[in-house]
Amino acid sequence: MDSTPSRHPYTFAVIAPYGNMAALAKKLAADLPCSLLVRDTVALDAAAEAARQVLQEAPVDVILSRGGTADYIRGAVDVPVVSVSTTALDLLRTLLPFAGQVRRIAFFNYKEPMLGVGMVGQTLGITIREYLFHTRDDMMSNMLKAKAEGAEMGVGGILTSGMREVCGLPGILLEAGEDAVLRALREALSMAEVRRSFQERAARMHTILNSIAEGILVTDERNVVTLLNPTAERLLQLKADEALGRPAQTVVPNTRTGAVLRSGQPELNEVQDMGGVTIVTSRVPIVVGERPVGVVCTFSEAGRIQQAEQRLRGKMRAKGFAARYTLDDIRTRNPAMRAIKDLARLYAGTDATVLLQGESGTGKELFAQGIHLASARRGGPFVAVNCAAIPESLLESELFGYEEGAFTGARRQGKAGFFELAHQGTLFLDEVSELPRPLQARLLRVLQEREVVRVGGSQVVPVSIRIVCATNRDLEEWTRVGQFREDLYYRLNVLLLAIPPLRERPEDIPHLALFFLQSALSGAAREEAARKLPEKRLLAHAWPGNVRELASVMERLALVASIMPDADWEELLDQIWRPRFSSLENTGGPELRVALGGSLKSMTHSLERSAIERLLREHGQDQGKVAELLGISRMSLWRKLNKKG
Repeated sequence: MDSTPSRHPYTFAVIAPYGNMAALAKKLAADLPCSLLVRDTVALDAAAEAARQVLQEAPVDVILSRGGTADYIRGAVDVPVVSVSTTALDLLRTLLPFAGQVRRIAFFNYKEPMLGVGMVGQTLGITIREYLFHTRDDMMSNMLKAKAEGAEMGVGGILTSGMREVCGLPGILLEAGEDAVLRALREALSMAEVRRSFQERAARMHTILNSIAEGILVTDERNVVTLLNPTAERLLQLKADEALGRPAQTVVPNTRTGAVLRSGQPELNEVQDMGGVTIVTSRVPIVVGERPVGVVCTFSEAGRIQQAEQRLRGKMRAKGFAARYTLDDIRTRNPAMRAIKDLARLYAGTDATVLLQGESGTGKELFAQGIHLASARRGGPFVAVNCAAIPESLLESELFGYEEGAFTGARRQGKAGFFELAHQGTLFLDEVSELPRPLQARLLRVLQEREVVRVGGSQVVPVSIRIVCATNRDLEEWTRVGQFREDLYYRLNVLLLAIPPLRERPEDIPHLALFFLQSALSGAAREEAARKLPEKRLLAHAWPGNVRELASVMERLALVASIMPDADWEELLDQIWRPRFSSLENTGGPELRVALGGSLKSMTHSLERSAIERLLREHGQDQGKVAELLGISRMSLWRKLNKKG
């Protein structure tokens, strides 16, 4: 076993079925905020025992292992397990030395087929047949079947190394490369962050339950007491350890928790006598799906109390919302962008509303996440909502939530909206300019009053949130033409950050391109990226999709360059990418048509529609692909196609 002192915020256990994986994990983890506990094991049944042993020695946030070994461990421990998944690129690296020597290869893969196996076979001139297995017995059967079907060699996980003993054919190990191990480590980091956030929220909830003035008693699906807070201990005149594990009716003789558990219906604000003291009680069923699995009973000596769901502000339901990127993650060499980052740090110190303006793909959400993580609300949720991506008919209920029975299909017990889920944190409204006018008025009220009312409800729910908005429109002009409320515009435009497009900061183009390339490459290709990068070719393009477009192009270039390492990168770039709409010249496809005459606005719309229709024809009417190429949402694409005049 190899261990590193736990000086990092997260601890990962690596159960490595072969030595190379352990070495790669230790190398790559050196630059990440985690420490590793490594176990080397080759036997599948030994992997679970190794995982249990390491959990006894130290607190571990996430366990990493390979394929079937990871699945085996997952069934034996309660800690999250991340699988280090191999890719077609790993298969290509492994089989490259056998090109021209072996004609038929059996590839043994655990459970799910691998994308790109056929492409690897075509590249190497080898027939590769993939055999899926779920158990060791499946694997043994597949080995015998592969030999019978003419395989000359096998490749796969650790079980493949025993192929010669089973059927007389050689078996080679498919090892995960640096990119696969790094992806797994990053996935483990994200999982650990969410898990730690959940644990912190659970601890906060425990503190709330044990410090509030109301008494709280919770039962499970058998109506057995599972929680009793100090106030409830005082009102019931007994200790928690005397009540926990006992039926609720023996703890509170006149309780109705059993009736609520059977009916699944809440009983709110009812008067009850408890040991000669008159109290107001609410009993709320805990429902999973449509099945009651317990009851929350709250009681107080004074006045009516709010529903448990509203008092707790949906804390547990907000556990999945978290920001990932800090302002330091925004890479730039442009002085103007550096000044904008400094301004964002300054804005993060306030609770005022921030408006981010910039073209699609410039990184507005990165700034929103960075502002959140630099603010005093960093421990709260970061809830991101794309106002253009949600159908108008659903947007109101998604933002503000709804009560049971508010409309046909409404969920039982209602649902908290994004405003409630963002309580104590940040709500990021992307493409805020696309909000329908009626919702603009409701958003204005939330900004003014810091309270929401669910659809179909009457209860006012106070919320403590910081709002960050983003738009790719000139919102002032949008207001002038009557598409956006003027009073809302001034409420949103308190702190403005105007993010310049990539074409206005040319020094960032090669800088970001190299970063994206090196993130996607490994080995010698990564080291040569700076020398081979076709900077002049990249600088000549206007990048209408901005950083998002640049990242997409570099990802494609990295994939092709990894397969053809000796090729000229500028030629590869020409093969995978043709900048579109750099001029109105015909490049061999249909012309872009513009209806001359009329207003400039109508001619601009005609040209825009012609460009979209041309792209749709070229990509088989795939609206999702065309929206991605243009750097806009599918909803925006639909609006542009259906816009009148």
